[in-house]
Amino acid sequence: MKERLHTRAAGFTLLEIAIVLFIVGLLIAGLLGPLETQLEARDRRQTLDTLNLITEALLGYAVINGRLPCPDTDGDGLPNPAFMPSNPATANCVSNDGFVPGTELGVPAVDAWGNRIRYAVSAPNYTLPETDGLCNGDTAPKHFDLCTKGTLTVKTRGDNPATPGIQEGKHLLVSATDLPAVLVSHGRNGLGATSVGGVPLPAPSGADEIENQNGDPVFIARGYSRGAAGCTDDENESTPLCEFDDIVVWLPPTVLNARMVNAGRLP
Repeated sequence: MKERLHTRAAGFTLLEIAIVLFIVGLLIAGLLGPLETQLEARDRRQTLDTLNLITEALLGYAVINGRLPCPDTDGDGLPNPAFMPSNPATANCVSNDGFVPGTELGVPAVDAWGNRIRYAVSAPNYTLPETDGLCNGDTAPKHFDLCTKGTLTVKTRGDNPATPGIQEGKHLLVSATDLPAVLVSHGRNGLGATSVGGVPLPAPSGADEIENQNGDPVFIARGYSRGAAGCTDDENESTPLCEFDDIVVWLPPTVLNARMVNAGRLP
């Protein structure tokens, strides 16, 4: 009588499959982290390129028109109001803080995350062209000449120069003042932004990101931070700074004035 042979079927047990899946999961998680970081870095570079393009467009617009445009406040890509040389009152913007008038400038007005880029301008200081041939732009009526000063300020955080020997990272410092214009992308988190479709996104909770969307003339440009529990956007060095991924650039008055002089628009 032949002996019946019993063989174990080839394959994996449930435990072996579970172990393999666990290992594959770890490998995928390890790869996704760096990939996500690379994609975000790419988007930030792309957005910074867009902001620089808008800055150049603003300089060119000023050379051609003798003024900067008002912000777009209704999403049609055009300044509000449309400036009419015969009516100087139209240099007073509906709001000095709105969005890039991309159609007027002929440039993209959204960041890499599909949100509108914020644009603030000193108006009517830089939105009313030179009116009298004199260097008196800060007197009524305020207008754009070589003596004009802007109303916008950009601040950052870092070491307090008044406390030598002590290294800080949260002291509030002035980066630039008397600025004609400031541009802001609200970054990947989009907090405080408005989508390209006009939908307002959730408001930020950190004080520095709030500063970039509250409509006042002060903006914050500081290093990228993911934030952490117990964070505070203040000068308390014992707590970490809160989440911040806004990208802020500004139009220096010296550069704007030099372009205008070289083009023969001023003085």
